[in-house]
Amino acid sequence: MTSTITATASLLPTGQLSTQPPIAQVIPILRATFSLLRTFLSQASRLVVALATPLLIFVPLISRLLGPIILVFHIVLDVALYTPYTIISSVAVALYPIYMFCGVACIFGAVLGILGRSLVTLSNNIIAPELPKAELLHPKLSMRPKKRRRKSSFAEDS
Repeated sequence: MTSTITATASLLPTGQLSTQPPIAQVIPILRATFSLLRTFLSQASRLVVALATPLLIFVPLISRLLGPIILVFHIVLDVALYTPYTIISSVAVALYPIYMFCGVACIFGAVLGILGRSLVTLSNNIIAPELPKAELLHPKLSMRPKKRRRKSSFAEDS
């Protein structure tokens, strides 16, 4: 155990072992890793370009063979997607001020209504606090009117 500590301590300059934070030891490793990764990716991209260059000979041939299909696809996209999108976006831009005015009016109206209801409820509670209901004090007395029973027409006939 002591041999590994002395071997590690002998690699670092004296005094740096105790003052250097552990993150400082990780930074050179990360720099080397990212440098190696960058070099690998640049060499890999060169290799892909070198292998794909002979295939570029076939691109004009394939584009001429697929030209009619590409043209029909472009026309269908133009009719089905691009034109409706342009129309909808133009109408949305034209109606934006009205949309904003109505949206702000609705939000302001809702806030004003909620605030007004809250203030009225608060003022009613301050001026005349809620009294206990008569049904709770006297359960036999009810404020509801009693229903009258209709006399049957059969009773009058007999």
